[in-house]
Amino acid sequence: MKNSAKLCLLLAGVCSASLTYGQRYNNNNDDRYDRNDRNSRRDERRDDRQREDDLDDRRNYNQRSDENRRYDNRYEDRRNNDRSYDERDLSKAYDEGYEDGQRSVAVEERRERRENYKHFTFGIYGGANSTRFEGESVQGNQLTGRLGYQAGFFVRGGGRIYGQIGAEYMTSSSEFYKPGDGATIKDITANVDQKYIQVPALIGVKLAQSDRGVSAVRLAVGAEYAAPLGVNNNAFNFQSGDFRAATVNGLVNLGFDAGPLLIGFMYHYGFADVIEGTSNTKRRILSVNVGVKF
Repeated sequence: MKNSAKLCLLLAGVCSASLTYGQRYNNNNDDRYDRNDRNSRRDERRDDRQREDDLDDRRNYNQRSDENRRYDNRYEDRRNNDRSYDERDLSKAYDEGYEDGQRSVAVEERRERRENYKHFTFGIYGGANSTRFEGESVQGNQLTGRLGYQAGFFVRGGGRIYGQIGAEYMTSSSEFYKPGDGATIKDITANVDQKYIQVPALIGVKLAQSDRGVSAVRLAVGAEYAAPLGVNNNAFNFQSGDFRAATVNGLVNLGFDAGPLLIGFMYHYGFADVIEGTSNTKRRILSVNVGVKF
């Protein structure tokens, strides 16, 4: 009897434990199922939102595409309308475009010429001259006795219209005549050589010139300041003090430039007598020069 009671109690305990374990297992399964179910519903909601976003993006894309197509159509229509020109309009537009292009080319060429133009030049030169006095005629056989020479330098600046200044050393030979006083057999005729330092200044124009102005045909006018430096021993016993301290001469110059080489003709016209107290001693000098310029 006692053994049956113990067996019953043991079976009752086993059943109770089994029920408790089964209840816990079911609760755990229920909790896991609930969590899975919540996660599944959350994923479904997220997928729904993603699909809605995709639909919105597609609608926006389609709307933009429609707008772009409408814009392209309007632009194409406007361009087609712009193309509908009369043949005279097209010819006029072509002529205007050609003229604009020609003007642009001309402007560019003028700019290049201005940039490449040689505006400043330095040069040296030398040459010979012949001198006579105002109102004096010179025969061909008397010319050699009146020859002198000069050497100098100059600085020239400008374009087609230019200015030039320089300095030169000049020897000028003049023939003087002194009538006899009856005590001698013949009159006295002799040459007197004078030495001058001269400062010529010119304003000129290039009658013709190359693109850079290096080669040109020039015509210029101006004036020079001439100061005597001395005189040679002569039959008239002229001394430096017998000559005017300074004179001013007018100038006319014709020059030719060929690259770095130059040749020029200068006419000096004296405005005052060079010998104090002696009339008709205004100098008239014709000189020719050759030189180089840089």
